[in-house]
Parts: sequence; C-alpha cells; structure tokens
Amino acid sequence: MKERILKLKNKALVIIYPGFSLYEINCLTSYLTISLEEKDIWTIETAASTKDPIISEDNFSVNPSLIFEELNINDYKLIILPGIIDYTKAIDDTKLIKFLKKLNTDTRPLISSISSSPILLAKAGLLKDVQFTAGLYEETIESFPDLSTNQLTRTPVHYDRENNIITAIGFAFREFAIETLKALNYDVQDTLFSGTLLKKYSKEELIYRMN
Repeated sequence: MKERILKLKNKALVIIYPGFSLYEINCLTSYLTISLEEKDIWTIETAASTKDPIISEDNFSVNPSLIFEELNINDYKLIILPGIIDYTKAIDDTKLIKFLKKLNTDTRPLISSISSSPILLAKAGLLKDVQFTAGLYEETIESFPDLSTNQLTRTPVHYDRENNIITAIGFAFREFAIETLKALNYDVQDTLFSGTLLKKYSKEELIYRMN
C-alpha cells in the first residue's frame, strides 16, 4: 500500500458530522497545509451527507465541500475521521456508513480515525480483524457487536499497517498527527507538536520580519 500512497496526489478528505472535533485533527491538517514546502502542500476537502452546514462540538459552522455521492475514493491519499462526543449523532447516518463501506478494499487510502470515530469504521465493517484503539467507554465497546476487546490495543495511538488504519484516543491528538505523517512517509520527530515548554526562547528568536 505504501507504494500506492507515493503515487497519489497530495489530497486528503475530512469526513464531518454533527458535533465533530476540530482540535483533534488540527495538528495534522495544519501541518499538511501550512508547514510543508509549497510544492508539497496538501489539498484538504470536507465531505458529509448533505451540503447543509455542519456544527462542530465547539459551535463552528463548517460547509462541506462535497457530499458522499460526489466522491471518488481514488482521488484521495488520506481519509480523516475526527472524534465526536456523541457518536450516536453519526452512527445512524446511512449515507455516511454506506460511503465508509466503500473503503473496505485492499486498495483504500490511509484511514486515520481518532477518539470515538473508530466506532463508525466498525459499523461499516472496516475493523474486522483490525487492531485498534479508541476513546470509547468500556461498556460501549463490550455492547457494540462490531467491536471486540480482543482487538483493542489499549494504547494512545495505534497503526495497523497491514490494514492501513490509524486509530487514537482523543487526548493523543499530537501523536495521532505524528503517526499519520510518518505513515505518509514524512520524516518528522516525535517531539514535533510538543509546544514551547521544552525550549527557552531568547528575545531575538521571537522577533519576526517580512523577507
């Protein structure tokens, strides 16, 4: 699958649904669209069941670029599923689950799913025989027929390389971004999003001028 990843255009798809979490994916999306050299910058599109504005968990209104019926899976190198506080708002979306089922192929792009969103993958049959982690209550995992505790890694982030699926718990959004970037063959350090506390800055380093 990695050879196929290298041949595709730098294009990612973020699937959105009511109550989706922006902060859990922003380290990843901002790196792909801002931090790379201009020739490597990614195009990121959003998709939902309808073109109606989708309200995120922190009340941002986002207009989807596309609806699922308009998508060609082969156009994308990466599919991102943000987390969601109340997964019941999305799990009964038949158009969403139908689209995800189309990803159940050997030639699918890399799938990165964080927090509670792996339950959507499970509903679509994508987690069968897949090792995964998730930000879900234990009772939810035990009661949901398409999830198995035997496959749960109980780690902050996990990359099932054989199935090309990355999953993470919501608090590990930095690690989630790093693991995804590494899977896309970017040479990034584990400290990429560690913040300013690890370094003392001089005043000169914090002066910015237009070139």
